[in-house]
Amino acid sequence: MRNYSIMRLRGIPLALAIWVSVPLAGCFSKTTQGSAKPDVAGGSDAKLVERMEKVRTRALNAPGGALEASDFASQVTLLFTQGVAKRRTLAPNLVDEAVECLDSAKEAKPEDTADLMARKGEMLLAAERQAPGVTALQESIAARPNLRAFTLLVKALTAQKQAADVEALCKKTLPGMKSDDSRYAVLDECLKSSGAATPEAGLRWAGSKEVSFYKARRKELEARLAAAKQKK
Repeated sequence: MRNYSIMRLRGIPLALAIWVSVPLAGCFSKTTQGSAKPDVAGGSDAKLVERMEKVRTRALNAPGGALEASDFASQVTLLFTQGVAKRRTLAPNLVDEAVECLDSAKEAKPEDTADLMARKGEMLLAAERQAPGVTALQESIAARPNLRAFTLLVKALTAQKQAADVEALCKKTLPGMKSDDSRYAVLDECLKSSGAATPEAGLRWAGSKEVSFYKARRKELEARLAAAKQKK
């Protein structure tokens, strides 16, 4: 099955600076003396919007393109997670355009459904479209259990206090995890969401074998962390 490397989708790890207002006419003399700080956040916002527009154009010019659609959705997501959408006026149809691109890519390449719907769900949740975001993540898990969609979905369901749905999700996702790292990640998220004090209580659904694996893995990770701290 062809892999479009969507799970390695590009992101932009930018640290946005604190917004500093530039003095207006009444403080012009202070500005000329260099006491006012530049509007760094505004410049970062402009760069993020500019990059989004570039990938937006590519996605709209490549209907059915999985990578293009995912890049577009990724950049739209950043505008929300980095607070740009609250500071700037964006096109009202921006999220809908990204959704349409992702859906078209899913139709063209159904083998990429899990990755495309995970990206769609992430974007919709960031844009505070809770219901369709959860639906997209559920579609991603249904296509192929994956850690990206699971992590987002378990947090969303936990926030909605849907404990039964969280447990069902955990049961469905765990068998699809092929590495020890991903197994541990699923078990850890499920334990956290349960609110239980012990793995035995929070992971009853997983069985004794998985509980033993989780406890041993956590002990190993804690030992590594302690060793790393001692080296410092």
